Amino acid sequence: MKIEALTPLLENNIELIEEAARDNGREEGAVVGITKQAQDRGYESLSPAQVRMFELCVRPLIEGVQCPGYTHELEDNPRECHRILDDDRLVELYTIGNALCETCEAQASVDNHSKTSFFKD
Repeated sequence: MKIEALTPLLENNIELIEEAARDNGREEGAVVGITKQAQDRGYESLSPAQVRMFELCVRPLIEGVQCPGYTHELEDNPRECHRILDDDRLVELYTIGNALCETCEAQASVDNHSKTSFFKD
């Protein structure tokens, strides 16, 4: 679990936490408050009831997050990727709003290089 991802999640993507709360039938403000507490004082500071809510609503946002996949600009259908983002890329996802797994990032780089070379010639 990447607790460091809570900071950019709270700062840039609080709507994801609120949506997770709604999807799980929980009060948005309570889940956001629990997330802030975990960020500020650590996961260990949560009560058993708070841990259950955190596990249900927040953990899926910071653990086992799937790569959004890379789609070449000339393709109509997005490519699905089943790889899990590593911790650093997860923080990047919530910080800048875009992150890919190493494989998808490598493919994007190859495509970009090919495009650059094509237009250079």
